[in-house]
Amino acid sequence: MSFDAAAAARALYEALAEGDYEGAAQRVTDDVLLLNVATGDVHHGPAGFLAYMRGWSTAIPDLKLEPLEIAGSGTRALAEYEIRGNHSGPLVTPGGHVPSTGMDVQISFCDVLELEGELVSRIRSYFDSGTLLRQLGLLGGSPLHAPDRRAPLELYAQTMDENAPERNKAIVSRYVQDVLNRQNPQAAVDTCSRDIIWHGGPLGTVKGMKEYQAVLSSFFAAFPDLEVEVLDLIAERDRVVVRFASSGTHLGEFKGIAPTFKRVIGGGMSTFRIDQSRIVEEWWQGDLLVTLQQMNPGTAKLRLSR
Repeated sequence: MSFDAAAAARALYEALAEGDYEGAAQRVTDDVLLLNVATGDVHHGPAGFLAYMRGWSTAIPDLKLEPLEIAGSGTRALAEYEIRGNHSGPLVTPGGHVPSTGMDVQISFCDVLELEGELVSRIRSYFDSGTLLRQLGLLGGSPLHAPDRRAPLELYAQTMDENAPERNKAIVSRYVQDVLNRQNPQAAVDTCSRDIIWHGGPLGTVKGMKEYQAVLSSFFAAFPDLEVEVLDLIAERDRVVVRFASSGTHLGEFKGIAPTFKRVIGGGMSTFRIDQSRIVEEWWQGDLLVTLQQMNPGTAKLRLSR
């Protein structure tokens, strides 16, 4: 059965342009091989493909991918595209992680794809790494390169093992800002696994993205101006612990308690487990009693999940 190689490739890059990395991973074979020609690193299988793509989105949280030209013939396709955004997260390199530089980047890519049916089985990805380093101010002689502004790459890059916790902290920080402080449960798909497990203590445990987003929506409905301030952020291996302060106005029903229109101040700790650049589990601990006392609910009863 014949197929359109260009259309298959286009579907892959349209998913990436929409930030649907899981959807894009469904368009590659189980043994897909992705070679980053610029760095020489190789990624295998859908998990490796996801890790590579999420690595760019971790380094450039506001990443925008724009397909420019896609052509195909037989079982091969060529894709030219551009990514833009601000380097505000750790950038993975074969030599280590380059911490945030705060610089805007614009990089052109050209990928050569091999297909099996309508699925991509091989990707050779080309981009100008020198242009990227120059835009980050890490290439000697570039306009942004100065002793008081940037260090050479060999000094600036840090070992991967030592900086995995830094990458995980960046993921959790992005989650706090994009989801909690913007009261946007839909944004959880950018930092959390679709199979996330949330342990809420007396508020119960939920599994899966939809249930987790429902929990978030209930919090935001009760406290639509919720603000979370990170007081401490500590990471080791695959865990990140956050000590936080929170505040919000009780404008919606909360566990059976009608709105009191009072400003409620609280705090607590959350422990996050990170896997493949995604939050896969969270253990939340907050002082629920203090929250209720500030609401002064009178005889209202708290209905806790079991």
